[in-house]
Amino acid sequence: MENLLTIIVVISVWLLFCVAMWRIHIARQRNNISADTSLLITYASQTGNAQAIANRYAQALHLSEMANVVALNHLSIENLSSVDQVLFIVSTYGDGEAPDNGNLFIKRIQNAIKNTVKLNHLKFSVIALGDTGYPKFCAFGYQVHQSMLDIGSEPNNEVIAVDKYNEQTTTLASITPRWLNIQEVNETSTKTNSPQYWQLTERLLLNPDCDDEKLFQLTFTSIGPTPSWQAGDLIDIQPHQPKAVVNQWLQAHQYDGTQLLTYQGHQQSLSAWLAMRELPNNCTYSINELLDNLPTLTTRSYSIASISEQGQLQLIVRLLEKEENSFGLASGYLSNNCSVGAIVQGQIRSVSTHHQIDNTVPLILIGAGSGLAGLKAQIDARAYFKTKLNKPTGPTWLIFGERNSHSQLPINKYLLTLEESNLAKLSCAYSQDSKQAKYVQHILADEEAMLKQWLSEGAVIYICGCLSGMGESVHNTLIELLGQEKLTELQCQQRYIRDVY
Repeated sequence: MENLLTIIVVISVWLLFCVAMWRIHIARQRNNISADTSLLITYASQTGNAQAIANRYAQALHLSEMANVVALNHLSIENLSSVDQVLFIVSTYGDGEAPDNGNLFIKRIQNAIKNTVKLNHLKFSVIALGDTGYPKFCAFGYQVHQSMLDIGSEPNNEVIAVDKYNEQTTTLASITPRWLNIQEVNETSTKTNSPQYWQLTERLLLNPDCDDEKLFQLTFTSIGPTPSWQAGDLIDIQPHQPKAVVNQWLQAHQYDGTQLLTYQGHQQSLSAWLAMRELPNNCTYSINELLDNLPTLTTRSYSIASISEQGQLQLIVRLLEKEENSFGLASGYLSNNCSVGAIVQGQIRSVSTHHQIDNTVPLILIGAGSGLAGLKAQIDARAYFKTKLNKPTGPTWLIFGERNSHSQLPINKYLLTLEESNLAKLSCAYSQDSKQAKYVQHILADEEAMLKQWLSEGAVIYICGCLSGMGESVHNTLIELLGQEKLTELQCQQRYIRDVY
Protein backbone atom coordinates (compact mmCIF):
# COMPACT_ATOMS: atom_id res chain seq x y z
CA MET A 1 0.00 0.00 0.00
CA GLU A 2 2.86 2.39 0.84
CA ASN A 3 4.46 1.64 -2.53
CA LEU A 4 1.17 2.39 -4.28
CA LEU A 5 0.84 5.72 -2.44
CA THR A 6 4.41 6.60 -3.38
CA ILE A 7 3.71 5.86 -7.04
CA ILE A 8 0.54 7.99 -6.95
CA VAL A 9 2.42 10.89 -5.37
CA VAL A 10 5.26 10.66 -7.91
CA ILE A 11 2.83 10.57 -10.84
CA SER A 12 0.85 13.51 -9.40
CA VAL A 13 3.99 15.58 -8.97
CA TRP A 14 5.06 14.72 -12.51
CA LEU A 15 1.70 15.75 -13.95
CA LEU A 16 1.79 19.04 -12.04
CA PHE A 17 5.28 19.66 -13.37
CA CYS A 18 4.13 18.98 -16.96
CA VAL A 19 1.19 21.36 -16.58
CA ALA A 20 3.50 24.05 -15.19
CA MET A 21 5.96 23.60 -18.06
CA TRP A 22 3.08 23.71 -20.58
CA ARG A 23 1.87 27.03 -19.12
CA ILE A 24 5.39 28.42 -19.28
CA HIS A 25 5.64 27.32 -22.90
CA ILE A 26 2.34 29.05 -23.75
CA ALA A 27 3.45 32.22 -21.99
CA ARG A 28 6.67 32.22 -23.97
CA GLN A 29 4.80 31.73 -27.22
CA ARG A 30 2.67 34.76 -26.43
CA ASN A 31 5.88 36.71 -25.93
CA ASN A 32 6.44 39.22 -23.18
CA ILE A 33 7.06 42.24 -25.35
CA SER A 34 9.26 44.80 -23.68
CA ALA A 35 7.80 48.28 -23.32
CA ASP A 36 10.94 49.85 -24.81
CA THR A 37 11.08 47.63 -27.89
CA SER A 38 11.40 49.98 -30.88
CA LEU A 39 10.91 47.36 -33.61
CA LEU A 40 8.42 44.52 -33.46
CA ILE A 41 8.29 41.67 -35.96
CA THR A 42 5.00 39.83 -36.18
CA TYR A 43 3.99 36.86 -38.32
CA ALA A 44 0.94 34.91 -39.41
CA SER A 45 1.96 31.51 -40.70
CA GLN A 46 0.08 28.29 -41.40
CA THR A 47 2.99 26.17 -42.59
CA GLY A 48 5.93 27.92 -40.92
CA ASN A 49 7.35 30.03 -43.76
CA ALA A 50 6.36 33.44 -42.39
CA GLN A 51 7.51 32.49 -38.90
CA ALA A 52 10.87 31.28 -40.24
CA ILE A 53 11.36 34.58 -42.09
CA ALA A 54 10.48 36.53 -38.94
CA ASN A 55 13.10 34.62 -36.96
CA ARG A 56 15.68 35.13 -39.72
CA TYR A 57 15.06 38.89 -39.55
CA ALA A 58 15.48 38.87 -35.78
CA GLN A 59 18.75 37.00 -36.17
CA ALA A 60 20.05 39.23 -38.95
CA LEU A 61 19.16 42.40 -37.00
CA HIS A 62 20.52 41.02 -33.70
CA LEU A 63 17.09 41.20 -32.07
CA SER A 64 15.66 38.91 -29.43
CA GLU A 65 13.20 36.36 -30.83
CA MET A 66 11.57 36.28 -27.39
CA ALA A 67 11.02 40.05 -27.13
CA ASN A 68 10.79 41.16 -30.74
CA VAL A 69 8.99 38.34 -32.58
CA VAL A 70 5.35 37.49 -31.90
CA ALA A 71 2.52 35.61 -33.60
CA LEU A 72 -0.09 38.00 -34.99
CA ASN A 73 -2.91 36.61 -32.84
CA HIS A 74 -0.89 37.45 -29.74
CA LEU A 75 -0.28 41.04 -30.80
CA SER A 76 -2.46 43.44 -28.81
CA ILE A 77 -3.30 47.09 -29.33
CA GLU A 78 -1.31 47.81 -26.16
CA ASN A 79 1.74 46.15 -27.76
CA LEU A 80 1.38 48.33 -30.84
CA SER A 81 1.00 51.43 -28.69
CA SER A 82 4.40 50.80 -27.08
CA VAL A 83 6.52 50.36 -30.22
CA ASP A 84 7.69 52.72 -32.97
CA GLN A 85 7.76 50.39 -35.95
CA VAL A 86 6.29 47.02 -36.79
CA LEU A 87 7.11 44.60 -39.59
CA PHE A 88 4.29 42.25 -40.59
CA ILE A 89 5.19 38.98 -42.34
CA VAL A 90 1.94 37.25 -43.21
CA SER A 91 0.83 34.40 -45.43
CA THR A 92 -2.48 34.10 -47.20
CA TYR A 93 -4.18 30.79 -46.68
CA GLY A 94 -7.03 28.91 -48.33
CA ASP A 95 -9.38 31.18 -50.27
CA GLY A 96 -7.70 34.48 -49.35
CA GLU A 97 -7.93 33.78 -45.62
CA ALA A 98 -5.71 34.48 -42.64
CA PRO A 99 -3.60 31.67 -41.14
CA ASP A 100 -4.96 30.23 -37.90
CA ASN A 101 -2.46 32.17 -35.78
CA GLY A 102 -3.42 35.47 -37.40
CA ASN A 103 -7.19 35.36 -37.86
CA LEU A 104 -8.04 37.41 -34.76
CA PHE A 105 -5.96 40.48 -35.61
CA ILE A 106 -8.24 42.24 -38.11
CA LYS A 107 -11.20 42.02 -35.73
CA ARG A 108 -9.00 43.39 -32.93
CA ILE A 109 -8.07 46.39 -35.08
CA GLN A 110 -11.70 46.96 -36.08
CA ASN A 111 -12.79 46.95 -32.42
CA ALA A 112 -10.06 49.46 -31.59
CA ILE A 113 -11.24 51.75 -34.39
CA LYS A 114 -14.81 51.57 -33.06
CA ASN A 115 -13.43 52.73 -29.73
CA THR A 116 -11.73 55.68 -31.52
CA VAL A 117 -8.22 54.29 -30.90
CA LYS A 118 -5.54 55.72 -33.17
CA LEU A 119 -1.98 54.52 -33.75
CA ASN A 120 -0.72 57.61 -35.57
CA HIS A 121 2.76 57.28 -34.07
CA LEU A 122 3.33 53.85 -35.60
CA LYS A 123 5.13 53.12 -38.86
CA PHE A 124 4.77 49.71 -40.49
CA SER A 125 5.61 47.49 -43.45
CA VAL A 126 3.89 44.35 -44.71
CA ILE A 127 5.64 41.45 -46.40
CA ALA A 128 2.90 39.25 -47.85
CA LEU A 129 3.52 35.65 -48.89
CA GLY A 130 1.25 34.12 -51.49
CA ASP A 131 0.89 32.14 -54.68
CA THR A 132 -0.26 33.67 -57.96
CA GLY A 133 -1.75 30.30 -58.80
CA TYR A 134 -4.64 31.25 -56.51
CA PRO A 135 -7.14 34.03 -57.39
CA LYS A 136 -6.75 35.98 -54.12
CA PHE A 137 -3.00 36.46 -54.23
CA CYS A 138 -1.65 37.81 -50.91
CA ALA A 139 -5.17 38.90 -49.94
CA PHE A 140 -4.57 38.73 -46.19
CA GLY A 141 -1.37 40.78 -46.47
CA TYR A 142 -3.25 43.56 -48.25
CA GLN A 143 -6.01 43.33 -45.64
CA VAL A 144 -3.49 43.83 -42.83
CA HIS A 145 -2.01 46.81 -44.70
CA GLN A 146 -5.43 48.45 -45.10
CA SER A 147 -6.35 47.84 -41.45
CA MET A 148 -3.21 49.58 -40.28
CA LEU A 149 -4.02 52.53 -42.55
CA ASP A 150 -7.54 52.63 -41.10
CA ILE A 151 -6.20 52.95 -37.57
CA GLY A 152 -3.96 55.84 -38.56
CA SER A 153 -0.54 54.19 -38.89
CA GLU A 154 1.93 55.31 -41.54
CA PRO A 155 3.24 52.81 -44.10
CA ASN A 156 6.96 52.80 -44.78
CA ASN A 157 6.26 51.36 -48.22
CA GLU A 158 3.66 49.54 -50.29
CA VAL A 159 2.96 45.87 -49.62
CA ILE A 160 5.88 43.65 -50.64
CA ALA A 161 4.13 40.69 -52.30
CA VAL A 162 6.23 37.52 -52.49
CA ASP A 163 5.13 34.84 -54.95
CA LYS A 164 5.86 31.18 -54.11
CA TYR A 165 8.45 31.90 -51.42
CA ASN A 166 11.33 29.41 -51.55
CA GLU A 167 13.32 29.08 -48.36
CA GLN A 168 16.38 27.76 -50.20
CA THR A 169 16.68 30.47 -52.83
CA THR A 170 15.03 33.63 -51.44
CA THR A 171 17.40 36.00 -49.66
CA LEU A 172 16.24 38.41 -47.00
CA ALA A 173 17.63 41.36 -48.94
CA SER A 174 15.43 40.58 -51.95
CA ILE A 175 12.16 40.89 -49.99
CA THR A 176 13.10 43.44 -47.33
CA PRO A 177 11.79 47.04 -47.12
CA ARG A 178 14.65 49.49 -47.55
CA TRP A 179 14.26 51.16 -44.17
CA LEU A 180 15.54 48.01 -42.45
CA ASN A 181 18.90 48.22 -44.26
CA ILE A 182 19.16 44.46 -44.23
CA GLN A 183 21.54 44.69 -47.19
CA GLU A 184 24.21 45.84 -44.77
CA VAL A 185 23.86 42.68 -42.71
CA ASN A 186 25.94 39.62 -43.50
CA GLU A 187 23.32 36.98 -44.25
CA THR A 188 25.69 34.03 -43.93
CA SER A 189 24.48 33.21 -40.43
CA THR A 190 20.83 33.48 -41.47
CA LYS A 191 21.00 31.17 -44.47
CA THR A 192 18.99 28.00 -44.27
CA ASN A 193 20.71 24.63 -44.16
CA SER A 194 22.15 23.02 -47.27
CA PRO A 195 19.71 20.97 -49.36
CA GLN A 196 18.84 17.60 -47.88
CA TYR A 197 18.74 14.41 -49.93
CA TRP A 198 16.84 11.19 -49.26
CA GLN A 199 16.89 7.73 -50.79
CA LEU A 200 13.52 6.10 -51.43
CA THR A 201 13.76 2.63 -49.85
CA GLU A 202 10.15 1.44 -49.93
CA ARG A 203 6.82 2.33 -51.52
CA LEU A 204 3.73 0.54 -50.22
CA LEU A 205 0.31 0.79 -51.87
CA LEU A 206 -2.18 1.16 -49.03
CA ASN A 207 -5.36 0.62 -51.04
CA PRO A 208 -4.73 -1.97 -53.77
CA ASP A 209 -7.61 -3.21 -55.93
CA CYS A 210 -9.56 0.01 -55.32
CA ASP A 211 -10.93 2.17 -58.10
CA ASP A 212 -10.09 5.32 -56.12
CA GLU A 213 -6.97 7.41 -56.35
CA LYS A 214 -4.12 5.30 -55.01
CA LEU A 215 -2.67 6.00 -51.57
CA PHE A 216 1.03 5.26 -51.05
CA GLN A 217 3.26 5.09 -47.98
CA LEU A 218 6.83 6.02 -48.90
CA THR A 219 9.88 5.40 -46.72
CA PHE A 220 13.17 7.29 -47.10
CA THR A 221 16.58 7.15 -45.47
CA SER A 222 18.74 10.24 -45.24
CA ILE A 223 21.85 10.62 -47.39
CA GLY A 224 24.23 11.49 -44.58
CA PRO A 225 23.29 12.06 -40.92
CA THR A 226 19.55 11.94 -40.27
CA PRO A 227 18.30 15.43 -39.47
CA SER A 228 15.91 15.95 -36.59
CA TRP A 229 12.25 16.86 -36.82
CA GLN A 230 9.13 16.69 -34.68
CA ALA A 231 5.62 15.43 -35.22
CA GLY A 232 3.82 18.19 -37.11
CA ASP A 233 6.78 19.24 -39.26
CA LEU A 234 6.69 19.30 -43.05
CA ILE A 235 9.09 18.39 -45.82
CA ASP A 236 9.33 20.42 -49.03
CA ILE A 237 9.88 17.97 -51.87
CA GLN A 238 11.51 19.08 -55.12
CA PRO A 239 9.37 17.47 -57.86
CA HIS A 240 10.66 16.33 -61.25
CA GLN A 241 9.09 16.35 -64.68
CA PRO A 242 8.42 12.87 -66.11
CA LYS A 243 11.24 11.68 -68.39
CA ALA A 244 8.87 11.42 -71.35
CA VAL A 245 7.86 15.07 -70.94
CA VAL A 246 11.49 16.24 -70.81
CA ASN A 247 12.48 14.15 -73.84
CA GLN A 248 9.52 15.40 -75.85
CA TRP A 249 10.37 19.02 -74.97
CA LEU A 250 14.05 18.55 -75.89
CA GLN A 251 13.11 17.05 -79.23
CA ALA A 252 10.58 19.79 -79.99
CA HIS A 253 13.16 22.53 -79.28
CA GLN A 254 16.15 20.67 -80.78
CA TYR A 255 18.36 20.60 -77.69
CA ASP A 256 20.84 17.83 -76.90
CA GLY A 257 19.72 16.37 -73.57
CA THR A 258 22.95 14.39 -73.10
CA GLN A 259 25.16 17.49 -73.07
CA LEU A 260 26.82 18.03 -69.70
CA LEU A 261 26.30 21.45 -68.10
CA THR A 262 27.93 22.90 -65.00
CA TYR A 263 25.65 25.19 -63.00
CA GLN A 264 26.28 26.66 -59.55
CA GLY A 265 29.17 24.25 -59.03
CA HIS A 266 27.32 21.08 -60.06
CA GLN A 267 27.57 19.15 -63.32
CA GLN A 268 24.94 16.91 -64.86
CA SER A 269 23.20 16.35 -68.19
CA LEU A 270 20.84 18.93 -69.62
CA SER A 271 18.02 16.36 -69.30
CA ALA A 272 18.68 16.05 -65.56
CA TRP A 273 18.72 19.83 -65.12
CA LEU A 274 15.49 20.29 -67.06
CA ALA A 275 13.67 17.64 -65.03
CA MET A 276 13.49 20.22 -62.20
CA ARG A 277 12.51 23.17 -64.45
CA GLU A 278 9.35 24.65 -65.85
CA LEU A 279 9.23 23.88 -69.57
CA PRO A 280 7.48 26.62 -71.59
CA ASN A 281 5.79 25.86 -74.90
CA ASN A 282 7.95 28.40 -76.69
CA CYS A 283 11.65 28.77 -75.90
CA THR A 284 14.35 30.66 -77.84
CA TYR A 285 17.21 30.56 -75.31
CA SER A 286 20.57 29.11 -76.23
CA ILE A 287 21.56 25.96 -74.38
CA ASN A 288 23.83 27.99 -72.09
CA GLU A 289 21.01 30.41 -71.23
CA LEU A 290 18.41 27.80 -70.27
CA LEU A 291 19.27 27.27 -66.61
CA ASP A 292 19.41 31.00 -65.86
CA ASN A 293 16.02 31.62 -67.44
CA LEU A 294 13.82 28.58 -66.84
CA PRO A 295 12.37 28.73 -63.29
CA THR A 296 12.85 25.80 -60.96
CA LEU A 297 9.67 23.85 -60.25
CA THR A 298 7.97 24.97 -57.05
CA THR A 299 8.48 22.57 -54.16
CA ARG A 300 5.49 20.71 -52.72
CA SER A 301 4.96 20.42 -48.96
CA TYR A 302 4.03 17.13 -47.31
CA SER A 303 3.25 16.31 -43.68
CA ILE A 304 5.87 13.93 -42.32
CA ALA A 305 4.41 10.58 -41.18
CA SER A 306 7.20 9.57 -38.79
CA ILE A 307 9.47 10.99 -36.10
CA SER A 308 13.22 11.38 -36.45
CA GLU A 309 13.88 8.97 -33.55
CA GLN A 310 12.68 6.15 -35.84
CA GLY A 311 15.61 6.80 -38.18
CA GLN A 312 13.45 6.94 -41.31
CA LEU A 313 11.27 9.55 -42.94
CA GLN A 314 7.85 8.47 -44.08
CA LEU A 315 5.23 10.17 -46.25
CA ILE A 316 1.68 9.20 -47.19
CA VAL A 317 0.82 10.47 -50.66
CA ARG A 318 -2.40 10.36 -52.64
CA LEU A 319 -1.70 9.92 -56.38
CA LEU A 320 -3.60 12.67 -58.16
CA GLU A 321 -4.86 11.34 -61.48
CA LYS A 322 -5.68 14.04 -64.03
CA GLU A 323 -6.23 12.08 -67.24
CA GLU A 324 -5.32 8.62 -68.46
CA ASN A 325 -1.61 8.13 -67.64
CA SER A 326 -1.39 11.74 -66.48
CA PHE A 327 -0.77 12.58 -62.84
CA GLY A 328 -0.16 15.53 -60.55
CA LEU A 329 3.43 16.73 -60.85
CA ALA A 330 4.61 15.99 -57.30
CA SER A 331 2.33 13.06 -56.48
CA GLY A 332 3.13 11.49 -59.85
CA TYR A 333 6.85 11.92 -59.23
CA LEU A 334 6.75 10.31 -55.79
CA SER A 335 4.15 7.63 -56.47
CA ASN A 336 4.79 6.65 -60.07
CA ASN A 337 7.90 8.12 -61.73
CA CYS A 338 10.48 7.88 -58.94
CA SER A 339 11.91 4.38 -58.67
CA VAL A 340 12.82 2.72 -55.37
CA GLY A 341 16.50 3.48 -54.73
CA ALA A 342 16.32 6.93 -56.34
CA ILE A 343 17.54 10.07 -54.56
CA VAL A 344 14.98 12.77 -53.78
CA GLN A 345 15.67 16.34 -52.64
CA GLY A 346 13.54 17.34 -49.67
CA GLN A 347 13.99 20.08 -47.10
CA ILE A 348 12.50 19.59 -43.63
CA ARG A 349 10.58 22.61 -42.37
CA SER A 350 9.90 23.08 -38.68
CA VAL A 351 6.33 24.22 -37.97
CA SER A 352 6.18 25.07 -34.28
CA THR A 353 2.45 25.85 -34.46
CA HIS A 354 1.85 22.18 -35.33
CA HIS A 355 3.92 20.71 -32.54
CA GLN A 356 2.08 18.82 -29.85
CA ILE A 357 2.76 20.71 -26.63
CA ASP A 358 1.88 18.31 -23.85
CA ASN A 359 1.87 14.54 -24.31
CA THR A 360 0.13 14.02 -20.97
CA VAL A 361 -3.21 15.54 -22.01
CA PRO A 362 -5.87 13.76 -24.12
CA LEU A 363 -5.41 14.08 -27.87
CA ILE A 364 -8.16 14.01 -30.52
CA LEU A 365 -6.76 13.33 -33.99
CA ILE A 366 -9.00 14.02 -36.98
CA GLY A 367 -8.18 13.45 -40.64
CA ALA A 368 -8.79 11.65 -43.88
CA GLY A 369 -6.84 10.05 -46.71
CA SER A 370 -3.24 11.24 -46.95
CA GLY A 371 -3.89 13.28 -43.80
CA LEU A 372 -3.06 10.06 -41.97
CA ALA A 373 0.58 11.18 -42.31
CA GLY A 374 0.41 13.98 -39.74
CA LEU A 375 -1.81 11.92 -37.44
CA LYS A 376 0.54 8.92 -37.58
CA ALA A 377 3.48 11.14 -36.62
CA GLN A 378 1.61 12.37 -33.54
CA ILE A 379 0.76 8.79 -32.56
CA ASP A 380 4.38 7.70 -33.05
CA ALA A 381 5.57 10.63 -30.93
CA ARG A 382 3.29 9.60 -28.07
CA ALA A 383 4.36 5.97 -28.34
CA TYR A 384 8.03 7.02 -28.14
CA PHE A 385 7.27 9.29 -25.20
CA LYS A 386 5.62 6.40 -23.38
CA THR A 387 7.73 3.36 -24.28
CA LYS A 388 11.21 4.80 -24.86
CA LEU A 389 11.17 7.67 -22.39
CA ASN A 390 8.96 5.80 -19.92
CA LYS A 391 6.71 8.81 -19.32
CA PRO A 392 2.93 8.88 -18.83
CA THR A 393 0.78 9.89 -21.80
CA GLY A 394 -2.81 10.98 -22.16
CA PRO A 395 -5.34 8.91 -24.15
CA THR A 396 -5.57 9.30 -27.93
CA TRP A 397 -8.76 9.21 -30.00
CA LEU A 398 -8.33 8.85 -33.77
CA ILE A 399 -11.22 9.91 -36.01
CA PHE A 400 -10.26 8.95 -39.55
CA GLY A 401 -11.97 8.98 -42.93
CA GLU A 402 -11.17 6.88 -45.97
CA ARG A 403 -13.20 5.60 -48.89
CA ASN A 404 -13.29 1.81 -48.71
CA SER A 405 -13.97 -0.20 -45.55
CA HIS A 406 -12.59 -3.50 -46.88
CA SER A 407 -10.90 -5.13 -43.88
CA GLN A 408 -8.03 -6.63 -45.90
CA LEU A 409 -6.74 -3.32 -47.24
CA PRO A 410 -3.29 -2.48 -45.77
CA ILE A 411 -4.53 0.91 -44.56
CA ASN A 412 -7.43 -0.63 -42.64
CA LYS A 413 -5.20 -3.34 -41.18
CA TYR A 414 -2.85 -0.61 -40.01
CA LEU A 415 -5.69 1.31 -38.37
CA LEU A 416 -6.71 -1.81 -36.41
CA THR A 417 -3.10 -2.30 -35.31
CA LEU A 418 -3.06 1.29 -34.04
CA GLU A 419 -6.27 0.71 -32.12
CA GLU A 420 -4.82 -2.35 -30.40
CA SER A 421 -1.53 -0.71 -29.41
CA ASN A 422 -1.72 3.07 -29.16
CA LEU A 423 -5.32 4.31 -29.19
CA ALA A 424 -7.97 4.67 -26.53
CA LYS A 425 -10.59 4.98 -29.26
CA LEU A 426 -10.75 4.57 -33.05
CA SER A 427 -13.66 5.96 -35.06
CA CYS A 428 -13.63 5.38 -38.83
CA ALA A 429 -15.84 6.90 -41.52
CA TYR A 430 -15.98 5.39 -45.00
CA SER A 431 -17.42 7.62 -47.71
CA GLN A 432 -18.02 4.77 -50.18
CA ASP A 433 -19.43 2.22 -47.77
CA SER A 434 -22.71 1.07 -49.30
CA LYS A 435 -24.15 0.13 -45.90
CA GLN A 436 -23.35 3.26 -43.91
CA ALA A 437 -21.50 5.91 -45.92
CA LYS A 438 -20.29 8.79 -43.74
CA TYR A 439 -17.55 11.38 -43.24
CA VAL A 440 -15.47 12.36 -40.21
CA GLN A 441 -17.69 15.37 -39.42
CA HIS A 442 -20.62 12.95 -38.99
CA ILE A 443 -18.64 11.09 -36.32
CA LEU A 444 -18.06 14.36 -34.47
CA ALA A 445 -21.79 15.08 -34.48
CA ASP A 446 -22.61 11.52 -33.34
CA GLU A 447 -19.99 11.68 -30.58
CA GLU A 448 -20.74 15.22 -29.38
CA ALA A 449 -20.95 14.22 -25.71
CA MET A 450 -17.59 12.41 -25.77
CA LEU A 451 -15.98 15.28 -27.71
CA LYS A 452 -17.04 17.77 -25.05
CA GLN A 453 -16.01 15.42 -22.24
CA TRP A 454 -12.49 15.05 -23.66
CA LEU A 455 -12.20 18.81 -24.15
CA SER A 456 -13.29 19.41 -20.55
CA GLU A 457 -10.35 17.19 -19.55
CA GLY A 458 -7.91 19.40 -21.47
CA ALA A 459 -7.81 17.59 -24.81
CA VAL A 460 -6.02 19.01 -27.85
CA ILE A 461 -7.66 18.70 -31.28
CA TYR A 462 -5.23 18.05 -34.15
CA ILE A 463 -6.54 17.99 -37.74
CA CYS A 464 -4.58 16.82 -40.78
CA GLY A 465 -5.72 16.53 -44.39
CA CYS A 466 -7.18 18.46 -47.27
CA LEU A 467 -8.57 21.91 -46.40
CA SER A 468 -11.32 21.87 -49.01
CA GLY A 469 -13.85 19.22 -48.12
CA MET A 470 -12.66 17.53 -44.94
CA GLY A 471 -10.89 20.47 -43.28
CA GLU A 472 -13.65 22.99 -43.88
CA SER A 473 -16.43 20.53 -42.99
CA VAL A 474 -14.78 19.56 -39.70
CA HIS A 475 -14.16 23.22 -38.84
CA ASN A 476 -17.78 24.17 -39.50
CA THR A 477 -19.05 21.16 -37.53
CA LEU A 478 -16.90 22.11 -34.54
CA ILE A 479 -18.33 25.63 -34.66
CA GLU A 480 -21.86 24.15 -34.64
CA LEU A 481 -21.08 21.81 -31.74
CA LEU A 482 -18.87 24.06 -29.61
CA GLY A 483 -19.59 27.60 -30.75
CA GLN A 484 -17.19 30.04 -32.39
CA GLU A 485 -16.14 31.56 -29.06
CA LYS A 486 -15.09 28.19 -27.64
CA LEU A 487 -13.21 27.23 -30.81
CA THR A 488 -11.38 30.57 -30.76
CA GLU A 489 -10.50 29.98 -27.11
CA LEU A 490 -9.08 26.54 -27.97
CA GLN A 491 -7.11 28.08 -30.81
CA CYS A 492 -5.57 30.71 -28.55
CA GLN A 493 -4.65 27.98 -26.05
CA GLN A 494 -3.00 25.99 -28.88
CA ARG A 495 -5.53 23.24 -28.33
CA TYR A 496 -6.96 23.48 -31.85
CA ILE A 497 -4.22 22.80 -34.40
CA ARG A 498 -4.79 22.43 -38.14
CA ASP A 499 -2.25 20.87 -40.48
CA VAL A 500 -4.38 21.24 -43.59
CA TYR A 501 -3.43 21.86 -47.19
